[in-house]
Amino acid sequence: MRFSPDDVVCRVLLNLGRVRTAEEALRAWLPLISELRPVSAAFEAADPDGLRRGYLADLLVVLPPAEGGTREDGTARDRLLAPVGALARRLGLDPAEFAIDEDGGGGVLNAKDEHDDSPHGAYLVLALTGADPLSPEGGEGDHDGTGDDLR
Repeated sequence: MRFSPDDVVCRVLLNLGRVRTAEEALRAWLPLISELRPVSAAFEAADPDGLRRGYLADLLVVLPPAEGGTREDGTARDRLLAPVGALARRLGLDPAEFAIDEDGGGGVLNAKDEHDDSPHGAYLVLALTGADPLSPEGGEGDHDGTGDDLR
């Protein structure tokens, strides 16, 4: 997927550990999804042997640059902080916890407490300017296997 060099691209990871059905999880997330309009979304039940319980969501959200913010306006850090801070507040997370990488083009907000104030179960936000934080090169992931399990 291609993004503008000015876009702030975020992976938002959500976990509703106390819901019992996928329908219940999707109903809880629907208002947020409608508001954020992710370019992709994945939902799944948490692995029973994993650390998380309930249901998980992975949203790929593209945030426009801050008002009037383009590559030429301000520092990379400033262009990243404004939209990610607004997203963090919307998710019920503390924007002050957002850690920016050395060049200011990306960062991570990792909710330290599972029982934070996030009504949607947000626990991780990865952000990168101009690219998917999980695939910064823009290519598809390379996976071993034949894909038979996907049928």
